[in-house]
Amino acid sequence: MPIGFPSLRVDLDNDTHHLWCNNGTWWIHYTIHFGHRARRIRKSLRTRSLEEARARRDAHLAAVAANGELVPDRRPIAPADRSSGKSLEMNPASPSLASAAAL
Repeated sequence: MPIGFPSLRVDLDNDTHHLWCNNGTWWIHYTIHFGHRARRIRKSLRTRSLEEARARRDAHLAAVAANGELVPDRRPIAPADRSSGKSLEMNPASPSLASAAAL
């Protein structure tokens, strides 16, 4: 995975820059650049307090600016059972396939 660095534009008149409140929980959003590409990042700050959200935002953005952030791959994956994360494969021993074969 490549390491990306943020592109930060800070509006000093707006103390909630890079923050938004989603149903009472504060989130951070920013863009990281790697190579000739960019990716928008959104993460929950897991707090309902605006003051705590500002502190967590400042700490997170300082860490990302100093160290970068790993950019996860966006490769398409095989269809999966969303509850288990496992790929769906045809298994002849599967009870659902066995019952279908009996019909």
